[in-house]
Amino acid sequence: MSKKSEILNCYKENGICLYEYPEINGIKQYIQIRGADKKAPLLLFLHGGPGGSMAGLCHVMQNEWEKKFTVVNWDQRNTCKTLLANKTKVSEIAKTGALSDYINDIDAIIKYLHTVYTFEKIILVGFSWGSVIGCEYAKKHPENVSHYIGIGQNVNYIKGLEYSCDWLKKEAESGSSDMQIIDTLLKQISKKPEMNAELMKSIQSLSFIGSKYIAKNARPFPVKELLKSPFLKFKEKKAMLKSDFNLLVGTYKTLINYDFTDNLKFEVPVLFVNGDEDFACPVELLKQCFEDIKAPEKKMVTIPSATHLCFYDKPDEFFRILSDFVS
Repeated sequence: MSKKSEILNCYKENGICLYEYPEINGIKQYIQIRGADKKAPLLLFLHGGPGGSMAGLCHVMQNEWEKKFTVVNWDQRNTCKTLLANKTKVSEIAKTGALSDYINDIDAIIKYLHTVYTFEKIILVGFSWGSVIGCEYAKKHPENVSHYIGIGQNVNYIKGLEYSCDWLKKEAESGSSDMQIIDTLLKQISKKPEMNAELMKSIQSLSFIGSKYIAKNARPFPVKELLKSPFLKFKEKKAMLKSDFNLLVGTYKTLINYDFTDNLKFEVPVLFVNGDEDFACPVELLKQCFEDIKAPEKKMVTIPSATHLCFYDKPDEFFRILSDFVS
């Protein structure tokens, strides 16, 4: 058996390794289900981005998860495998992306999962952008969710950018080109902005500056592992490395206008995990509203010396926090 086949089909007998393209709301959407024990709790991971598929790196970032949970990764609208499976519908799909579109997708995915797996409720994990659609689904359909976990919970994207800009201005050198980039972005978001090439360029520049001054303990992104990933074909790897915001116009509109604080009532236990060096979704915004969150059980954990990808920076600590909470 080749190494590629060993990774793709590593769980046998009591486990599951399933890769499917069910039709979800008129679109072929990629679903990946992996776990060492079919009796383990089902965990649906909602990737960030938008457009940041996790399917190609599950063996790098979720390996331990698959030993205790059955982990489901889903490539959302116009993302990676789902994008390339719907080539003739790309422009049409780009115009979608309202919260209702994603909530309906998650609902249909859960119904599909019931056809291949035995479970009552799922553990719903939303990362970054995925935390927007994840928490809203958990609020709307608690009958399908046992726990909601928000990683790098997105509270308000524009306020988050403003906070991070102010944070970085305290760290950056006065009069430097970095300071000029920060001030340019602050001007762009001072009025209600729309996502365009100019704003995206400024946000990408801010990401570089944040890595330079704040996210000093970030693990290097596993580009080599992505390029060698047995889960992705060449075109899918290319799609992952070259993200085009034009494919997700409707989704970015949803992200920019979203405010977590509009509804803080959950009917399921909720856990929020952040890194203290997360400038993409600064935990300070969550701290400001945490006391107002209503839930049967709620917990917020900040992992020291960890960034936006806190579950990758500190995998053992993150996995212990996750496991203890759902246990």
